[in-house]
Amino acid sequence: MKKVFQFLLVTILLSSCVSMKKRIYIQDNNDSDNIVYPMQNVEYKLSKQDILYITVKSLSQVSLVSPTPAITGSGEMLFYLNGYSVNNQGEIFLPVIGNVSVLGKTLDEVKNDLQIEVDVFYKDAIIDVKTAGIKINVLGEVNSPGNYTFYQNEVSIFDVLSTSGDLTDVANRKKVKILRHNNNTVSVYKLDLTSDALLSSDFYFLQPNDVVYIEPLSVKTWGVGKTG
Repeated sequence: MKKVFQFLLVTILLSSCVSMKKRIYIQDNNDSDNIVYPMQNVEYKLSKQDILYITVKSLSQVSLVSPTPAITGSGEMLFYLNGYSVNNQGEIFLPVIGNVSVLGKTLDEVKNDLQIEVDVFYKDAIIDVKTAGIKINVLGEVNSPGNYTFYQNEVSIFDVLSTSGDLTDVANRKKVKILRHNNNTVSVYKLDLTSDALLSSDFYFLQPNDVVYIEPLSVKTWGVGKTG
């Protein structure tokens, strides 16, 4: 009876171990030391409730559409209070210009549309259009789950993982879900962080308001990790 118990104990312990192969990112079968992967960066298209920060500068030093400086703040609050929200009709309202349709357009397309409108008033105007940062929610088997905002033009899946403290030992690197909002729909995409195909996929770079969820390995049910 004692031997049976010992056998079962050893079996459970072995089955609860996480192999090194399950913990390594970007695995490939190519023996070459140097591999070049083509990057796929899908331009973000604006959705309802997005917030834009728009400035117009000219030699006359007169601001045509810049938010009023009367309201001050920092970080996300500054963007929220001073930015231009995309309404349910997919439009933003700018002083002097009026309503401008931006739904489904890229930032460059919006910038070009606004340049045409502003040129009516100023021939030397320079327009800048930004989103209120790239906000990503990270859930599941990461060391520091939460809501993170990146003030940069591009955010990769590894930017998000490093900011959230990397994956836990029992994270399933082959089952990572990306929830992407597009107006009134939510699409779910699955990533495999152990595959080198990730580097050339459409989801290596994330988009604003994406949700990243990392599933746990089945070994977690045995109580490994923090619970021992």
